[in-house]
Amino acid sequence: MKSLLTISALLLWGAFGARTAVNACGHTMHSHGSHLPFYRITHSGSPDTSYLFGTMHLLEGGYVDTLQRVMAALRRADIVVGELVLDSIVDGAGSSAGDALTGLFDSPPLDSLLTKQQYNKVSEAVKKYSPVPMLLLNHAEPVIIYTMIFEGMYASAHPENQTTGVPMDLFFQQEANKHGTPVMGLEEASDQERALDSIPLKEQTKELLDLVRHPKTTMREMNEMLADYREGRISEILDDPGFGSFSPSEMSSLLYSRNRKWLDTLPAILDHHNAFIAVGAGHLAGKRGLVDELRKRGYEVVWVQ
Repeated sequence: MKSLLTISALLLWGAFGARTAVNACGHTMHSHGSHLPFYRITHSGSPDTSYLFGTMHLLEGGYVDTLQRVMAALRRADIVVGELVLDSIVDGAGSSAGDALTGLFDSPPLDSLLTKQQYNKVSEAVKKYSPVPMLLLNHAEPVIIYTMIFEGMYASAHPENQTTGVPMDLFFQQEANKHGTPVMGLEEASDQERALDSIPLKEQTKELLDLVRHPKTTMREMNEMLADYREGRISEILDDPGFGSFSPSEMSSLLYSRNRKWLDTLPAILDHHNAFIAVGAGHLAGKRGLVDELRKRGYEVVWVQ
């Protein structure tokens, strides 16, 4: 059950995530861990210092706006870098975002993939938790429906954590806009659509049914994952058996190939800017993660307490 949960919460943002999370997403308790994935990046011969922060896409800006070193790095940056430029997606602007949304809502009808009983179960959950009615979601990919239901479940389970409604990824970019700092994305919404398309429809459907049948189990797993995030145990999340349901080619599409593409762009940024880079924490961990790959390229990447 954890595979789509982990992907939705940790790795991917996507056109659907920005639109739904602004309305429904909450964050965990305010106890900030001391091991968050936050790194200082320097390079021999360059006077610039950049910072890399691994986000959890379901957490609000209120989770990080009291972290003094994170906020200081954000304020001193001359460019803020994210997976996507999110304002255009939230506003529904931009042909890439529009094309991605269209692609994610062009799936075979859900009622043709499920039995009547299964479809009714999903419809009940959509009615209870999603801001979008089932009538408009029948042609959405199951991962979209999963995300909308899950975010509503989480918001309902943790009303005490509903404050700004602005996810941390969007918060960082909005803060940059307030201070006139340029914002750039490492990829387009269409890139994330292709990553999601690598998950077979059968797997997406199974995960969706598991969610609506076992919501308490899902929320327990989410709380465990957030505890791992707060303590910096990102590699442990990626090593979770839930990722075992993804093939090597799917993991490459969801994570590693995107890292390789970003690494073609990041050196030019790091060598000429004091950048603040905020991407999903899952992209930082492991031998093919951004931290190790940047070190291989000669950068000094040091964890910041």
